[in-house]
Amino acid sequence: MVSQDALVESEQTVESSALAESAKAFNTRAEAQGWIGEPRGLMDFAKVLFGGENGDTDTKSGTYADRISASEGEPAEVYETISSDTASARRAFTEVGDLAQTLLDEGDVTRSDLINFETALVTAQKCYRGFSEAVGLVAARDRSGLDETETALSAFAAEIDTARKTADKLADAYASDSEPTEDAAAS
Repeated sequence: MVSQDALVESEQTVESSALAESAKAFNTRAEAQGWIGEPRGLMDFAKVLFGGENGDTDTKSGTYADRISASEGEPAEVYETISSDTASARRAFTEVGDLAQTLLDEGDVTRSDLINFETALVTAQKCYRGFSEAVGLVAARDRSGLDETETALSAFAAEIDTARKTADKLADAYASDSEPTEDAAAS
């Protein structure tokens, strides 16, 4: 016999919440915009390990810095691209965070919500690392334009820090919602 708690959980995971959908959309957008590289397959990894192809023929699977030519591009253009992409990523991720906060306020956190939000958080962190790497490469050649870009990066970092706290709260809310009550444990 399946408990009622299990049935409720499975019914909730069939329909994706606004948070889960928004988090998935953020992850998809980050890949589509080239803010993060596409995940490499196991075969690509094996080729690199065993001295085969390095897999750099596909620009989408390279780093963000490679995609925007941070090492060779015109510094002012590179800084502008990084600033613009950082601001876009921050705005998109802020929307995900706002939905997570709304869900916390409502108190109805599912496992799917938690997993999808944490996945979006990891994606945001990867974006930030990629943007930072690109800034480091262009700053080694020319520092004019760096201040505006660092301001955009700082705002994104602050949003990521807020999201880490939100993720902890979501995990706590999910854990407290999924713990059996004394009445349920006695049955």
